[in-house]
Amino acid sequence: MKNFITAYFTAVAKRIKRADSSVSAVTSITAVSAMTLTLQGMRGTQVYTLANENGKTELRLYRSFFSDGKSVLKLEKSAEYVLETLIEQMNACGVLRWDGFHGKHPKKVQDGIMFCFQAVVNDGQSCRADGSANFPKGFHEFVQKLNRLLTEQKPETDSDSALS
Repeated sequence: MKNFITAYFTAVAKRIKRADSSVSAVTSITAVSAMTLTLQGMRGTQVYTLANENGKTELRLYRSFFSDGKSVLKLEKSAEYVLETLIEQMNACGVLRWDGFHGKHPKKVQDGIMFCFQAVVNDGQSCRADGSANFPKGFHEFVQKLNRLLTEQKPETDSDSALS
């Protein structure tokens, strides 16, 4: 009987713990003050950052290359006017659920991409994740959406249409 009671309360505690963790997963991102996503692989390194300068928020993509024996990051693309869309994409891809994710490199996988994600959201809440050829749910979709944001055109403003 003692084993049954112990097993029962252990099972209940696990359900409560899962319910508690799902409550935090429901929380959505309403603001982003910093974000960096680094992808490293055999073909080089890509770094996505959110930069706040001169009152403008800009998504930037840097690529690494070697120059004079040193690794240098070069700005490849940037996009303004993306903060609201970025927040929507982060929520759609479940970025808050990534916090604490550490994807260990799978056995028998000889190479792959390593990633490191860090963001400060919702007025100071930190979200961090990393992995090697092992990614959280929604990760690949999020990277695709970042690339789309970097290739889309700036929205037309009233002053732009007045020039036409």
